[in-house]
Amino acid sequence: MTNWFYDKQIQVIGQGEGYLDDSGIWHNGTETVVKTISCDIQPYTKELAYKDYGFTVDCTKRVFCEVDSTLQNGITVQYNGERYKIVKLIDWDNYYDIMLDNK
Repeated sequence: MTNWFYDKQIQVIGQGEGYLDDSGIWHNGTETVVKTISCDIQPYTKELAYKDYGFTVDCTKRVFCEVDSTLQNGITVQYNGERYKIVKLIDWDNYYDIMLDNK
């Protein structure tokens, strides 16, 4: 479902499978965009997170989006070419409220 409120997009970054080469050296998989998610994204701060929710969490952005199991605490997302880590995910009835911090 497309919502006019969700006029921005974040990309979920995942890492492909690594492999062991013929010499026995491990090679990590390459990072790829796993999924693109429509959302609303706004500036946010640690102080606002504490005021709004009572959480003490370092954050620079706040994301609102539909519920999506791809999104989890600790994963990396990209917005406008910058990488962020999901540091807090609040699962409401029909949407997520997510706090991001620069990675």
